[in-house]
Amino acid sequence: MVSSQLLVIFFTVSNIIFNLNAEYVGKPQITADNKAILKQSFQLKCEYTGNDGDGEFVEWYKDDIAVSTEKPGHYIVQQNETESILIIKIFVKFDADVKVWQVKTKKNGNEAPSQCRFGQIALKPSPQGIETNRPNEKIDSAHGSIRRSEDKLVHLTCIIEPKQDNQNEINIEWEYSKDGETFSDLPPGINKEANRLVIEQVKKIHNGYYRCLLNGVPFTVLLRVKDRLAALWPFIGIVSVVLVLVIVILIFEKRQKSNKKTSTDDDEQDQANDPLVRTTTNTSENDNKKRAVNA
Repeated sequence: MVSSQLLVIFFTVSNIIFNLNAEYVGKPQITADNKAILKQSFQLKCEYTGNDGDGEFVEWYKDDIAVSTEKPGHYIVQQNETESILIIKIFVKFDADVKVWQVKTKKNGNEAPSQCRFGQIALKPSPQGIETNRPNEKIDSAHGSIRRSEDKLVHLTCIIEPKQDNQNEINIEWEYSKDGETFSDLPPGINKEANRLVIEQVKKIHNGYYRCLLNGVPFTVLLRVKDRLAALWPFIGIVSVVLVLVIVILIFEKRQKSNKKTSTDDDEQDQANDPLVRTTTNTSENDNKKRAVNA
């Protein structure tokens, strides 16, 4: 009896010691580092460094709502005995509105470790699209492109979100590439104005990819420059087809007339050479002579 009581006491003391030594570490550890970029992946991590090697992780919550109840695929939880990671696959503005992110455990006395309680995640300014000087022309997805004829005016304005009070204080970098892979300095004839590129008269040399960068995040658009006469090519093509058809019709009609004339001449020659036709003709001539004598 005494030995069993001692055993219970031993396990109780052991659990207390383990719980006292239970240590959780949240990453990032500094609240200021909780900055995400829109449409990019972001993660929060909780590590367990206790002696028993089991953090007994249960679930991640956002403002006391379990992330497992949200739309599948947006939040992914990866965890084992020593760590639990919350991955936000594509960070959106709705995620930036969450005030508290928290992982919970079954560890006695550490059901909600304060070290793994994260505050609101701020948004880091980043390029989210490109606007042009044409109304309602906005590229907000990857692999977007615009078309312009030579000598036209082109504006490319980098859209930064979240919007900043003073756009001039944002150091946006612009780069150019012919093939969309190797980027370098901008070609000649382009002026840079804060977050905007201005091409007064676009030329063939300006054809290519343009990307703006901020905080290591790029956004790229393809500028396709067309020949000034490009708009006339469809009309020229139609006119050419019509001319070809007219020529074909004229040749066909000419051949038809030629064939018809040849056929008529052959028929007349055949009639002249036909004995029956000649006999009929002679009979008719004799009848006419008789009528003339009788008269």
